[in-house]
Amino acid sequence: MSNWSYKTILPDMGNAEYKNYSMKSIVIRSFVLLAIMFAISSCKTYHPTDFDFMASLEDPLDTAAKPIYITSTLPIDSADYSKIIYDIFRIEIDEYPNKIKLYTRVFDSLGHFITNMADPYRKGDYRYFSKMREQLGKVYNTREAAIDTFAVREFGAKDSIPYNIVLTVDYSGSMNPILGAIFEGTEMFIRMKFDYDQIGIATFNKDFDVKVPLMRDTSTMLSLFRAKRNDGFGLFTALNDAIYHGTAMFEGTAEDVPRVLVIFTDGDENYSKKEVGELIEQAKNMNVHIFCVAFGYSKDDDLKAISSYTGGKFYKVYSKEQMVSVFRDIYMSLRFYYYITYKPPKYWGWHTVFSYLTLPGAKDDIIADGEYDTSDLWKDVGDEFVMPILFDFDKAILKEDSKPIIEEIVDAMLSRPKLRLEIQGHTDNVGSQEYNAKLSEDRARAVYNAIVSSGVDPSRLRYRGFGFSKPVASNATDEGRAKNRRTQFVVLAK
Repeated sequence: MSNWSYKTILPDMGNAEYKNYSMKSIVIRSFVLLAIMFAISSCKTYHPTDFDFMASLEDPLDTAAKPIYITSTLPIDSADYSKIIYDIFRIEIDEYPNKIKLYTRVFDSLGHFITNMADPYRKGDYRYFSKMREQLGKVYNTREAAIDTFAVREFGAKDSIPYNIVLTVDYSGSMNPILGAIFEGTEMFIRMKFDYDQIGIATFNKDFDVKVPLMRDTSTMLSLFRAKRNDGFGLFTALNDAIYHGTAMFEGTAEDVPRVLVIFTDGDENYSKKEVGELIEQAKNMNVHIFCVAFGYSKDDDLKAISSYTGGKFYKVYSKEQMVSVFRDIYMSLRFYYYITYKPPKYWGWHTVFSYLTLPGAKDDIIADGEYDTSDLWKDVGDEFVMPILFDFDKAILKEDSKPIIEEIVDAMLSRPKLRLEIQGHTDNVGSQEYNAKLSEDRARAVYNAIVSSGVDPSRLRYRGFGFSKPVASNATDEGRAKNRRTQFVVLAK
C-alpha cells in the first residue's frame, strides 16, 4: 500500500480516537523495538567483524588466497625435496634491454627459505639453477627464446644490505574498523627492522601525513608513531596521491641503497589528482620498488599494475595473521633471495620468463615463471609513445624490418581488449607542409592497415598525419630531423 496509515486500517474510528490510538501504538511499538534491539545486543552468538569477517569470507578452496610466507631458513642438505617450491618473487626491468634482474626464492611448504644453492654460499659444485627460457608475446604469434647465458648469486643475512623503507597506511573511513590491527602491525613492522635500515611511516586519507620521517633508531620511531598514531583519520581516500608522496619521501637518500615503498590499503580511490601512469613513471625515475598490500575485497587492478611495473610485489590479505605474515615475508624476502641476471631478447610487450630448478636425483625439474612488460602501455590516457616503424625514403610502404614491431603492437592490443590508440605520422621539414602532411597521413594509414589486417578491430584505432607541424627536435641537424620522422601513438582508452 503506497499511502499506508493507521487510519486506513481503522476506518471506523473518529479523529480523536484515532489520534489517541496512534500515540499509544507508537509508544508500544517503540518499546517493542527497543526490547528487540536489547535482545540482539545481549545475544551471546559471535558475529565476526573486520579482519575476522574478511577471513570468514575467504574461499578455502582458493589456493591463491592461502600463500606460504617465508619465516626462517633451512640449508638445502636438510631440506625435504618433496616439499620444495620455487618462485620468481619479483622482476626489475630498469636496465632493459641490457639486463633483466630476477629475485627468486626457493622455499618449502613450511615457510623455510632454502639456502646454500648458489655462490657464494653453495656447498659443492652441483648446479641447481639449470636452464632458462622466455616466451615473447601473449596471444598473437607468440614465440620461444632461449636464454643461453645467465648468472645466479645467493643473498643472505651475511650480506648485510641496508634498505630505505617507507610504510604508508590507509587512514580513510573504510579502514576505521581495523585500526587496532593496523596499530599492532605497524609497530611490528618497525620492530623487525635491521640496525642499518632506515624506515619511515606515513598515513593518508585525502591528505598525506608523515608520522615518522626516515630514520634508524627503533625506539625513537616507536615513540613518534605512538604519539601521532591517532591523528589524521578521514572519510576520503587519495590513494594515488599517497603513493606519489610516499615515493617522494626517498628524495635525498643514497641512490645505491634500495628503496622500498609498502602501501597497506583496501584500494578505494575517490580523491586523488594523480593518475596511475604518473606514479609508475615517478617510481621508475627514482628507482623505488612498490609493494602493495591489499586488504579484503579491495580494488586490485591498479595496485597490481603499480607493483609489477615498479619491480615490487602485490599481496592480498584477509586476516590480521596474514597481515603480520606479509610484513615478515617482505622483510625476509628482501634479505634472502637468489638473484638471477641475463640479457633478454628484444621485444616490445609481454615477456614470460621460465627458470628451471634441478634437484639431485629428482625425476622432474621445478619451474618458476614470471611476467614482465617492456611496452609503454602503463602510461595514462592521453600519453604518447614512439615506435621504430620504418619506411623507405619518400614512400608509405612499411619496410620488412618493421613487421615485427607491428606484431608486437597487435599482441599488445589483442591482450588488452579495452586499449584504443591513435596512430600519428610525423615528418621533418624537408619539402612543403602540404606534401609532408599527405605523406605522414599515408604512412599512418599504412600502419593502421597492417594492424587491422592482423585481427584488431578497426574501431579501436584511428590515424592522422601532421607533416612537420609538431617537431620534437630541431630540424637544423640530421639527428633532429631523424627524431622528427616518427610514428607516434597516443593512448585513447585503456
